[in-house]
Amino acid sequence: MKTRVLQELKVERIHVAPRALDLASEPVQQRFPHVWAPLEALLGELQPFPEGLVRFWLEQTGGHVVITHLASYYDPGDWLLKDKLLHNMAYVGLSDLAESSLEALVPVGHLLDHLLGNGGQLEGRWLSEGGGADLALQQVGARVAELFLLGHGFDEAASRDSRSYFARSVALYLQDRRALNVADPLLARLLRSMLFSDRFWRSRQPLQG
Repeated sequence: MKTRVLQELKVERIHVAPRALDLASEPVQQRFPHVWAPLEALLGELQPFPEGLVRFWLEQTGGHVVITHLASYYDPGDWLLKDKLLHNMAYVGLSDLAESSLEALVPVGHLLDHLLGNGGQLEGRWLSEGGGADLALQQVGARVAELFLLGHGFDEAASRDSRSYFARSVALYLQDRRALNVADPLLARLLRSMLFSDRFWRSRQPLQG
């Protein structure tokens, strides 16, 4: 079942920018010989996502990943693709993806922070700022905001602000769960028991009122 929703995510929400591979460096082109290769590589990085989290993502009106030859970053704005306006874009750089760099997943962490916090709206708090798109996620958001204040960000960038703290920690959790557990065991446990838990997504209740 999770394999099916991940494939749906790939089709509906993950895109390769036009000419991205043509504009990439030779080492990147050797790593990704055709347009489907980076898509599959990124999907492999997202395998730890529980089915419920993927379904939540797909339920949102925005939230897309664009694989590009440019640098990795998150843009809570719009992108025009084949006359279709897409909202809230996580740009994943081919160079970062080819090197399995943490930076390739940081924009995805920012995207999740935004969607989980307020559904990707321009106004309202992101999850890491204490927001939450429903009651269960509000509890998670409040806890993430508390943990950031403890100053356990695993690197300088993660210590800069709560959004960077969450996005970079999610990226590290995806790539090296043990490393995050050593650096920030409280956040690692929160991610494991809630956002990356099938049980959490099955039991959460919709926002009331």
